[in-house]
Amino acid sequence: MKSLRIGTVKYLNSKILSYGFYLINSKLTIQNDKVKNLSKFQYTLIENTPSKLVELLLEEKIDIGLISTVEALKNKDKLSYYPHLGICSFKEVQSILYIKKDQHFHIPVKKIYLDISSRTSIALLKILYYKTFQKTPEYVLELPENILKKIDQDSAGLIIGDPAIDLYLKPNSFYFRDLASWWYEFTKLPFVFGVWSYSKDLEFPTEIFEESYQLGLEHIEEIIESSHYPKKYTVTYLSKIIYYRISEQEKKSIQLFEKTLKEMDLL
Repeated sequence: MKSLRIGTVKYLNSKILSYGFYLINSKLTIQNDKVKNLSKFQYTLIENTPSKLVELLLEEKIDIGLISTVEALKNKDKLSYYPHLGICSFKEVQSILYIKKDQHFHIPVKKIYLDISSRTSIALLKILYYKTFQKTPEYVLELPENILKKIDQDSAGLIIGDPAIDLYLKPNSFYFRDLASWWYEFTKLPFVFGVWSYSKDLEFPTEIFEESYQLGLEHIEEIIESSHYPKKYTVTYLSKIIYYRISEQEKKSIQLFEKTLKEMDLL
């Protein structure tokens, strides 16, 4: 049996997309017609951040990775991406937040600490910040666990994934602006934060992505139960905040994102 090395992301927003790969590896009996492509392979699953997964993908240390959309666009000469599924949100995402010590989001800051985990979120913030203020602050890459400690009255931060959800649920002395909401204010479009990407030379049935996703939907109760977040919140987040099907509006958003990245020399 052929094997594939799959790079997955630990965040809650990606669990449904990758669940089928984990389920196949668990050796559970699954109705064959639901996994006719998934079952053709053995999987080695490597869990990391999107920014690390693209490095592993380009170094050929994994075959497929759930990576930041900006990296899929940036590396079009080397990588392809599956155009029908991604990590999408409309109007709000709750797990990608611009953070300040005060509520004055109309006032620019001198410095922004950027979570190194996702390059799409970094690029999106740079676009939104420039469109809002027509100026560029000092950007500093930082580990997510250090960002809140460093923010003062003259600075802000960007946090993504589960650490951002933690802050969303318990903001303490911080205030935040949701990047999907900010993007919607300018474009009236949803946003696609991550996609399945792979080498252009890799031969495999892309139906494995659909089969993994469908298994994730069928086992959503298990995903909800395994989450450390309150059940009511997890249900809402996975059923109303995050979605995965890329249709015409999402494709239009990706095209606009790519166009803006090029205009701002961010690609």
